[in-house]
Amino acid sequence: MRRKILPKKYKTKLSFSTALNKLQQFLDRVEYWNANYSKYYRVSDVVLLGSLARSEPKVGDLDLCVNIERVQAFSPSEKKEEYSEWRSSTLGYAHPSNYGDELYMFQTDVIRFIKAGDGRFDVLQWHELPSLSLTLDPLTKLVSKGELQYSNAREAVANATCLSGEEINSTIEKGALSRKDYEISVYCNALSKYPEHVRDAILERDKCHDEYYAHIGNHA
Repeated sequence: MRRKILPKKYKTKLSFSTALNKLQQFLDRVEYWNANYSKYYRVSDVVLLGSLARSEPKVGDLDLCVNIERVQAFSPSEKKEEYSEWRSSTLGYAHPSNYGDELYMFQTDVIRFIKAGDGRFDVLQWHELPSLSLTLDPLTKLVSKGELQYSNAREAVANATCLSGEEINSTIEKGALSRKDYEISVYCNALSKYPEHVRDAILERDKCHDEYYAHIGNHA
């Protein structure tokens, strides 16, 4: 059962300009990986949301939903030795300590590279995007189908927009934040972050009005 819905928040804040610089470096790394290192996996899609997408003067972290896509069919167990040598000489990464990490390094190295060890990047799973987008805060598509949509971070943030009414309805109809996927406390906490009309539409879809208001009443 999934638990994580909303991005974490740092206690200390970055200035808007510092956050923009970090985002620019992130975009540059994504572009470099896809152009030079994407033999097995590439960065397919990235959406920026959170405080930077809202152009707030102080930014806690950079919230990014990232979709990693396999480029070709291959057997990780057959390619791991060759790939491990490449990543060691090219990326400077040590050999994985266990067999499981060996098999997943093809994917995890992509995230590791684009984050570059910076804990301010909160990389969220792609399946979380529909639920996160229903807060109706601004967001912007940075990468689509492996291609940068903006090469300039400032321009990307300036073009952040909210979901349209049609997009809201479509996202809800496709099952965003479905009751069956979450514990009641997580479900209700997420719903409490949404505008009333979005919350009501989800409750109507899930037939959970009574359960929601009973939970809220018990935890008031």
